[in-house]
Amino acid sequence: MEIVLKKINDEALYVKASGKLDIDSSAEYGTKIKDAIDDVKDLTLDFAEITYVASIGLRVLLELYQQMSKQGSMKLVNVQDPVMNVLKMTGFDKFLSIS
Repeated sequence: MEIVLKKINDEALYVKASGKLDIDSSAEYGTKIKDAIDDVKDLTLDFAEITYVASIGLRVLLELYQQMSKQGSMKLVNVQDPVMNVLKMTGFDKFLSIS
């Protein structure tokens, strides 16, 4: 999985990744983002090239959401239909900001 983190300004972080958010990649994905969001108030996760999210990937999203809800906001953008179906089936669409 390729993960690109881009600071937009002092308080915003944009993350774009490609591939599957599964057992092989979720730890790296979560760690890279968690290490970069201490002072972030706005986290954007671009899912345009995320093709699959496993349960471990959902756990990472939940952990990121919990941290960001204390210090700002988090949103998912460009979510593909198969991934959106998983988010809907698990109820993540009820609390995550998805556009």
